[in-house]
Amino acid sequence: MAVDVEFLRKVVNEDGLLPRTVSAWPLVLSLIENFASPDAHLRDKLSYTLIAQLILRNSLADDQYEELLRTAADEAHLFFRIGETDSDSVFMRSFSVLLVPLVIDRGNQAAALPQDLVQSVTESVLRYASSERDWRGYVPGKGWAHAVAHTADALSACALHPATTGEQVKRILESIRQLATLPSPLGYLEDDRLAMAAFSIIQKSGVHESVVDMWLNSFQLLDLCDQNAILGGANAEHFLRSLYFRFLHADRSSGWLPKIESAVARFDIFQSHGSR
Repeated sequence: MAVDVEFLRKVVNEDGLLPRTVSAWPLVLSLIENFASPDAHLRDKLSYTLIAQLILRNSLADDQYEELLRTAADEAHLFFRIGETDSDSVFMRSFSVLLVPLVIDRGNQAAALPQDLVQSVTESVLRYASSERDWRGYVPGKGWAHAVAHTADALSACALHPATTGEQVKRILESIRQLATLPSPLGYLEDDRLAMAAFSIIQKSGVHESVVDMWLNSFQLLDLCDQNAILGGANAEHFLRSLYFRFLHADRSSGWLPKIESAVARFDIFQSHGSR
């Protein structure tokens, strides 16, 4: 682990400009291990931020970007103690998944990533999204976990990469639907992050309109006597509203607006289901 806080703070303040005596790759590998720390400043403001700065500076070799992606998605990082809830292990997982869009979203350079690697990492992110059980947003005294929001960013980046298959894009949309209907309150703007992911995929991935139609139709309010169904329905309604306004702000004549509006209407308990 890289725990020289003063050194890390100095480099971050200089936008990731390393001294000539420090090699970027060993430093990045040590910074990843800091993701396990409950110290929000070390984990988020220093370690993750510095990795992002080094990537923006293109400080790594091509094979190192590939290895970084493999490391982020491996069992020791993305799946570190998977299944635990209310423990500090979530930080390693949620910040590892946030590395995925950093590497995959490198503009023209991202296209150089091997196709099989992108597809494999996409599979890992999909598996992680269905396996994570700790969906806390902000953890008092320890900072952001935010696994839903971070996963949304990763799913979007994977879907928009040219190596990702059409079938994977369909499964990514389904994964977004599952996250948007979790039976756990999403109170830290996760609906906006998920909506931005879905909006970007619908607009840019080339997914067929019929696939999106079926996906929107899959949002249904279930048993109003079931607490989990009510929580999931509330999350879904907030997500669909966010998606609606994302399209509205982009294009007020978008053909998706009435379709999303119809999906939102299914969650109107006063019109369709009666109030309780």
